[in-house]
Amino acid sequence: MSQTFFANRFEGKVMIITGAAAGIGAATARRAALEGAKLILIDVLEAEGEAVLAEIKAAGGDAIYLNLDLSIETNCEEIVKVAVATYGKIDIAINNAGVMGNPNPLHNLSQEDMDFTMQNNFYSVFYCCKHELRQFIEQGNGGVIVNNASIAGMTGLPGNPAYVASKHAVNGLTKNLALDYARFNVRVNSVNPAGTDTPMVEKAFALVKERQAAAIAAGVDLSQVQSMAGQKTQTIQKRNATPEEQAASILFLASDDATHMTGATMQTDGGWTSF
Repeated sequence: MSQTFFANRFEGKVMIITGAAAGIGAATARRAALEGAKLILIDVLEAEGEAVLAEIKAAGGDAIYLNLDLSIETNCEEIVKVAVATYGKIDIAINNAGVMGNPNPLHNLSQEDMDFTMQNNFYSVFYCCKHELRQFIEQGNGGVIVNNASIAGMTGLPGNPAYVASKHAVNGLTKNLALDYARFNVRVNSVNPAGTDTPMVEKAFALVKERQAAAIAAGVDLSQVQSMAGQKTQTIQKRNATPEEQAASILFLASDDATHMTGATMQTDGGWTSF
């Protein structure tokens, strides 16, 4: 794991990070703390979230943890209220939390599964952005939002229309917010990872393998079984990203090195969407 960081890059900045208990969110939190940010960490995984908080504090970081379900709008409003009560403001919001949902082709997809995926991948981002933007406008000093979408927000993924729809919605929202809030000096961008070595991706791959095995047992053609994993199984780099690599891209967009970037849906995908 790379230990690269820029000392004091976020000194004095208050940063919200959702989905901070594991994977990309936890890696972003660790590095942002090393770079001087004051952190509000949010996740539904309480034990894991508390562990990340303890790790950051042990290393000298300044952070709090909130155990909240972001599919509920009042919880997203609460994040901003607690951040302001604790640190007096917010400067940066990393809306990273999301779920894989239940991959199923559309003819087998229930409304409950679609609702769950949209609620946790799109509405959670919508709710967070709404209350973050209100606070940025009230403060009058601008701000930065980075939303975590996916390659599924830029292309299709066989067998997972709910996830694809939710992540396309995140990218569409990102672009529109960049247009609407530039006059308030608020920048809004997204990152779009391909496979990254996180617990969520590991769980998704395990589900695909399980369904492939069941399909083979049922006599499904091998080419169709292979397509269940997606049209491409590797990136140009022939490997998954690490959470730390994704964190580096997120924090670049959050930093003053990216002050002329807004409305960007940045491909952090190892070349996946290039071919």
